[in-house]
Amino acid sequence: MDFIFDQATANDAEQIDSIFKQGKTFLKAQGIDQWQGIHSPSIQMAKEDIQKGIGYVLRESGGDAVAYAAIIPGTDPTYIQIDGHWISSRPYCAIHRVAVSDSFRGKGLAKILLAQCKIQAKTLGAYSVRIDTHAENQIMQRVILHSDFIYCGIITLAYGAKRNAYECIL
Repeated sequence: MDFIFDQATANDAEQIDSIFKQGKTFLKAQGIDQWQGIHSPSIQMAKEDIQKGIGYVLRESGGDAVAYAAIIPGTDPTYIQIDGHWISSRPYCAIHRVAVSDSFRGKGLAKILLAQCKIQAKTLGAYSVRIDTHAENQIMQRVILHSDFIYCGIITLAYGAKRNAYECIL
């Protein structure tokens, strides 16, 4: 099946929210507290990402969004302090809110999405990309590592949660 990587539009917000909700349910079923509670992705975050031009989707050839990520150029405040070491101090993009629809989970879409995010980040002038995930989210960690990211250390989110952090030189 062919997929199209595209900037998200306002028309995608409901589908993105559905993908977020599916991701929350999936993580909760695994006993992982990532994306649970008030700090989880929401339709409001999707709308803000779209308005800022940082939201991206993978679409089926029919046009439906089946995966989502935010690509944020510039310094991410979350990544200023790390218990470890970033690979580079050059300009980077952060990738956040990576999610795949339940219908396509386990079919390699997250890896395709990250590959497309890296291409877009390079287009935006980034030297590298950074990403983080929960220490218990083994599935996402495997996707990240199989997408040529290198583990760099632990970052602390604004609300105190710890996350494993990774970087990939483009």
